[in-house]
Amino acid sequence: MFEDRKKGLEKKVDIDAQKKFKIAAIRNKKLAQWASEKLDLDDTKVDAYIEEVIISDFDEPGHEDVIRKIFNDFKKANINISYDEIEVKLSDFEKEAMNKLSE
Repeated sequence: MFEDRKKGLEKKVDIDAQKKFKIAAIRNKKLAQWASEKLDLDDTKVDAYIEEVIISDFDEPGHEDVIRKIFNDFKKANINISYDEIEVKLSDFEKEAMNKLSE
């Protein structure tokens, strides 16, 4: 009986980890699309930029690396959007992703 509970818990943890990964991927893609519009990127560069943002999420645990990457890109392009504003957008897109996966 203990082994069944253990296996059930391991499966739940695995499913939760997969769900968190999917939420982060959807969130990061939407955030990168939003940022690419603000950066006024050519359509030919949008997909590469989205990939850059998604990859930046693997730099360190948490989402700060993604926000920092976009913030620095905005700064280089003289776009006056604060770190906090990007963080709010990230949070909004995360909520959207969670809702999408809950459907």
